[in-house]
Amino acid sequence: VRRAFMVNNLNRRLMYYWFPARGRILTNLFQLKFYNFWDALTRQRTDGALVRLTTPVYPSESVARAEKRLETFAGKVVPLLGEFLPD
Repeated sequence: VRRAFMVNNLNRRLMYYWFPARGRILTNLFQLKFYNFWDALTRQRTDGALVRLTTPVYPSESVARAEKRLETFAGKVVPLLGEFLPD
């Protein structure tokens, strides 16, 4: 999973993202392109997904506290994703 911290004016956001691809967790666009090509050849499948979880980092809040909130949310959501993602 990749972690990104974004700042736009006074808005701060913490984000986790990844590309689930048929049992693989990819975090790099080059990996994604390679496996997309490979799956097209071997499975005749080119569908995929991007999962992105985002939380604000409030002005009076530390990044560590926002990250803890995001980790808690991810722990609840990730187990449910399997039924919605392509196999």
